[in-house]
Amino acid sequence: MTFTRPPDRGDGKSPPAGGPSYRCRIRPLNAAIAAACLLAVAALWLITLQRIAFERDQAVAAAMKSNSNLAIAFEQQVFRTLKAAEQVAVFVRDRYLQQGPAVDLRKLIDQQLIRDSLFSIVSVVSEDGSILSSTSRQASSAISYADREFFVAHRTPGTDTLYISQPVLGRVSNLWQIPMSLRISRPDGSFGGVVVMSVPPTDFTDFYLQADLGQQGLLELSSLDGRVLSRKTGSRNEFGLGAASLAWFQHRQARPEGKFVDDGKAIDGVARIVSYRTMAGYPLMVTVGTAYEDELAPTRQRESSYLLMASGATLALLMLACLLILMLARQRTAVSAVRASEALFRATFHQAAMGIAHIATDGRIIGANEKFCLMLGYGQDELRARTIFELGDRHEEERVRQQILQRLSTPLAPSSPEIEKTYRRKDGSILWVCEALSAVTGADGQTRFLVAVTQDITARKALEERLSHAALHDPLTGLPNRLMFMDRFDQVLESARRHGGLAGILYIDLDGFKEINDKLGHATGDQLLCEVGRRLQSCVRAEDTAARFGGDEFGVVLASLGRAADCEAVAWKIIDAMAAPFGLGADSTVIRVSASVGAAVYPVHGAEAAILLNLADTAMYAAKNAGRNQFSWAPGSLPALP
Repeated sequence: MTFTRPPDRGDGKSPPAGGPSYRCRIRPLNAAIAAACLLAVAALWLITLQRIAFERDQAVAAAMKSNSNLAIAFEQQVFRTLKAAEQVAVFVRDRYLQQGPAVDLRKLIDQQLIRDSLFSIVSVVSEDGSILSSTSRQASSAISYADREFFVAHRTPGTDTLYISQPVLGRVSNLWQIPMSLRISRPDGSFGGVVVMSVPPTDFTDFYLQADLGQQGLLELSSLDGRVLSRKTGSRNEFGLGAASLAWFQHRQARPEGKFVDDGKAIDGVARIVSYRTMAGYPLMVTVGTAYEDELAPTRQRESSYLLMASGATLALLMLACLLILMLARQRTAVSAVRASEALFRATFHQAAMGIAHIATDGRIIGANEKFCLMLGYGQDELRARTIFELGDRHEEERVRQQILQRLSTPLAPSSPEIEKTYRRKDGSILWVCEALSAVTGADGQTRFLVAVTQDITARKALEERLSHAALHDPLTGLPNRLMFMDRFDQVLESARRHGGLAGILYIDLDGFKEINDKLGHATGDQLLCEVGRRLQSCVRAEDTAARFGGDEFGVVLASLGRAADCEAVAWKIIDAMAAPFGLGADSTVIRVSASVGAAVYPVHGAEAAILLNLADTAMYAAKNAGRNQFSWAPGSLPALP
């Protein structure tokens, strides 16, 4: 920079060209530029690191939610397997009590009364531990189960429930199996033997093939007494190991279900995002995990981009600082730098990956970038003619106003917390976004306008809705599944307790469904189940809940009963509806089935949901044994009905 010598002051003295006063002004300004540059770099890296931490947390949270849904699905699959085992065990026990040692299990398989695909071996064991009958041709009475865990457990009188043993090496199959057994009690209550079924441990973790858990995922079924029944990690299968040292087993002692990040030291050293659940009705817990590094791989890639961008921005800021200092010496360069800065802002604003809109304090849109216009389908002029409230749904207008007022009340604070909201596009469709507001203030500290940064999350919301619906509904009929049914039942019971009212439960099983399924095929059977679901819903009120438990079993929760006898009236209505012919398929094939219905009423038969469900199930079997197409109350309670 060239300095011009000022004129003499008249005293013969004049300040030197480029004198000290000018240089003194330059030095503080240089220091201010350097300080501002350092602050900007610090802020840039703080924002970058916060964004990296935020995306890591979001990735972990999303993985936890996904794994929680997979844990629910895995629990349902295990529950169905155990329920099928209970049904087969009860059926075999009844046959044995009717026919004695002459019962032929292989014949029952040939008659398709027992599905051999469900279990490796089904056997009837006498009270001394020897095999009386078995589906395996290698079984013989010389083989004894008297020392097996399940046999010893059943010798002691107890509840009539399915006993799930630890994995053992089968004495008949010579393969590792998980025995599941049911006690046989004689009419006098004494021990009469055991019905035992075996399932390979790997059958329980076949769900790994259905779920996308990655190459280092984890799927585990363990008992609450601290032993692993079956575990699959990647391509490795394990069972029979101790579970007491596992982090999720220790967490379960405090909470029946949960999710967390495990370091994996107790297994294979692979850190995983784990979700676990304690199964209702069985002393088991399920665990689902995905590798931490696999879940964070996309985030890691973005982190590298962020770090590269931050490094580039840091270098740019340092260069800008040097340039500004140089501009103090070269005035013409300052103008070019300002213009370059303005061009950089325009490019950043219009090419940003997220939608950005400038909003006046009264809600008018005064500007938007190209991404925001594309997201909503409006042009710049169309957006300027509207307010932010007109673009959203009416029911969210008040919430948006409150967000703007809160932002205006604290204009100097950092960006407001992100909120999830909806916009309505120009074509009328709904756009889900995650949005944050920032205030732009003038020199007087007053807010000039607001900046809305918007990210499209429509696909994520749709995925969340699908996962939520799939976890709580039967995929075939669309009815609530057992998990949702029990939740609704608990709510109805809670309401009945508060208001001193009655609530009922019906347990429904189709008569003759298996024969139709075998004769006409599973596709026709599925159509029949869907039609049964529709008829079942037409028989109950809007406040009642109809659900499918699985197979041909259904349930109904009756809320706010006027009297217990109303429960029976609804049951007969359902029986009559099911007895009407079904016209299925393109040729309207006529199919006839019937229904056996069991019922229990709160508080006449019990106060807990599980007890009432079991009583209704027992009553349903009583109706089926009475000749089918019948209704039956819970055992021994009919005289007490109001």
